[in-house]
Amino acid sequence: MMVDLFCVQPVMTPEDYFTKEAFYHKIDRYFRAAAKTRTPGRPAVIVFPEDIATFLLLEGQQDIVAGVRTLDEAFKTIGKKKLGRIVLTMVQYGTVRTRPAFFTGGATGVWHIWHGTMARLAHDYEMTVVAGSALIPESRWIYDSNRYLPRNPNVYNFSFTVGPSGHVIHTTRKVNLVPTQEDVLELTPGPAEQAAQPTTLPGTDIRMGTVICYDGFVRPHTAQEPKFVNVLKLLDDNGAQLAAQPSANPWRWDEPWPLDTAAVPRIRRQQWDEEGSKAALAACRNIQVVVNPQLVFEFLDMHFDGESRILARTPDGVQVLVNSQGIRGNGADAVLHSAWDFAPFTESTT
Repeated sequence: MMVDLFCVQPVMTPEDYFTKEAFYHKIDRYFRAAAKTRTPGRPAVIVFPEDIATFLLLEGQQDIVAGVRTLDEAFKTIGKKKLGRIVLTMVQYGTVRTRPAFFTGGATGVWHIWHGTMARLAHDYEMTVVAGSALIPESRWIYDSNRYLPRNPNVYNFSFTVGPSGHVIHTTRKVNLVPTQEDVLELTPGPAEQAAQPTTLPGTDIRMGTVICYDGFVRPHTAQEPKFVNVLKLLDDNGAQLAAQPSANPWRWDEPWPLDTAAVPRIRRQQWDEEGSKAALAACRNIQVVVNPQLVFEFLDMHFDGESRILARTPDGVQVLVNSQGIRGNGADAVLHSAWDFAPFTESTT
């Protein structure tokens, strides 16, 4: 069965997060662009990048952001402004950890805007949407609703998928936390067995799943990660045919990768190719396509950049069906499109 695949590389700005209306209209732009090239009546999947919703914590904080120079300073200032809520969260959930309390205290607002936007647009455009991710705890309520209440102060890198009906059909929590980046935020790793469970693409019998960024790599970044898991392999073992890999790369795509142990460090692009989903896909038996969007976002002293692409496993090996032409700056804004026929492969053709 043919499926239209869309890979969104958004160039985000702080202004996109200051109000729920700004976020909605920014995301709607990408849906409108995808709708122009979609084949009517054909199932369609649109994938947004990792951390696309994390920065909704900036909602209503434009006055604070205007007077700071670093991300750490910005969140410390926001934390002071919301100190009462953070202390209440710490007491309510019995934790002494301020970072998780910060994310937990803001999670309800993040969820309302993020879920409300993605569910409405999935319904309006009749697409299946992998909604990227945000740093939030589990909810006490089902995810198929705008009702949200943190279950506990354990914060995950969390992603959900919405079907064309506007209902949530799949959730996952990132298993492998990026060293020197996510580990310092005191996040909680998700369970590998849950992340490896696929769902069914609505209107088809195609099995699909989500591996959040680092979960799509074949090996750990450092030698100090004994619990690293190749989640893409587990998803493949469970019969998935389509994988979404929402990503947010915090290292310069075209500069030496600082965690490399080689005498001459590889640039990040090269390391991504050799250890990321391109390498993982080559070893798969069931997954045929990986949709890998990258977040592009410059904010104070923090940046994300990279090359978004749609990869396919063919009888001739892994091929890039389409990729973004820019990796940072306004020219990197893109909605990549490819169509793929998910006809069954056989061992003799792979």
